[in-house]
Amino acid sequence: MLKKIVTLSLFAFTLQADMIGFYSSALKNLEYNKNYTLYEKANQTSQSAITYSKYANFSADAAYTKTYAKLLPSSSGNFGATDIAFHDTIDIFGKNDYKIKTLRLDTEMKKSRLKLKKEQLFTALADMVSLYNQTTAQLKIRQEFYNKENRIYKKLEALEKNGDVTEFELLRFKNTLTTLKTSMISMKQELTKMKMQLNLYAPKETIPTLTHTKLLYTKKDFLLHNPQVTINKLDSQKLLSQAKGLSNSYIPTIDVSAAYQKLDDPTSYGDNHSFGASLHIPLNGGDFKEVEALKVSALTKETKNREYKIQREQEYIRHYQEYQNAKKQLEILERSQQDFEKSEDTIQKAYLKRYVDFNTYLQVLQQTLNVKNQIIVMKNKEQLEATIINTISSGKVYE
Repeated sequence: MLKKIVTLSLFAFTLQADMIGFYSSALKNLEYNKNYTLYEKANQTSQSAITYSKYANFSADAAYTKTYAKLLPSSSGNFGATDIAFHDTIDIFGKNDYKIKTLRLDTEMKKSRLKLKKEQLFTALADMVSLYNQTTAQLKIRQEFYNKENRIYKKLEALEKNGDVTEFELLRFKNTLTTLKTSMISMKQELTKMKMQLNLYAPKETIPTLTHTKLLYTKKDFLLHNPQVTINKLDSQKLLSQAKGLSNSYIPTIDVSAAYQKLDDPTSYGDNHSFGASLHIPLNGGDFKEVEALKVSALTKETKNREYKIQREQEYIRHYQEYQNAKKQLEILERSQQDFEKSEDTIQKAYLKRYVDFNTYLQVLQQTLNVKNQIIVMKNKEQLEATIINTISSGKVYE
């Protein structure tokens, strides 16, 4: 069993190497990970600041007073007093610990949101790459079709000179080729536009091909990764942490102080020094109404987990059904392709010998081209859905 798992994993990463490389280059170019690292560093600095302020929340007071008094036996009747005091408020009971927890939850939420952005980026890039590959393949079969029919046109020109084909029919054939050539020019322009858009994400990477045609993971593997549920759970925990902070607002803090008073009063016996400690207790308590509101909001968030899980399951079902549909249609189309190609060869000979008219000939050609086109569409759809399911299920997209 272990050998099978290892084989599947190696197979998955080998097949997806090109797409993962392109995606990784896009991630680097967009600086997703760098932005998260900077945010994480700032968040850790904020946590350190809160930890420091729990024990080193200093303040200083300084004052100078001038006193005027009568009947002093040995002075001119006035004197000054200088007061300097240092205070340190200490959160010895952990009143503000919730702030650190909230910041940690913020970091985890940022990371989960980054995972969601990465998944959305990968899916969008896979869609764009698939469409580029599909359009490239469609252009190729049209070019082959054009080259083949252009050779027929050359033969018709010879027949027209001999009077076997009318000038009007030759013109109709030429107009059909002109229409096809015009559509090919449009497709080339569209491919250039797609390539430019993809190069904006990964400028130094060649556009990859999607090679997955089999599902290597199960539904359970896919559902195991659900960034939206994680974000929702963390958001609920953050609300509860904030509620805890409000509930703890009544918890006392310790204030320690040291003071020095310099007296110029001639009647005094010198300067004063003092040390003190006080307990600050907010008698009004926390805002309990707000606490209850936050707890209700947290519970409301939790109830959405089931909804997000159902949405994720629906997402898997959509990808899986589209994959299965493309696979089944592809099997049918590939079996019929050979028959349509035989019909094309037969109708071509019949047309050149004037056994069938131009409309019949064109209809058969169009049917064959449509089958080839549908094969390309279904093949790319199968590869796209398999790529999305396999990559998300493997967790590779979140690294």
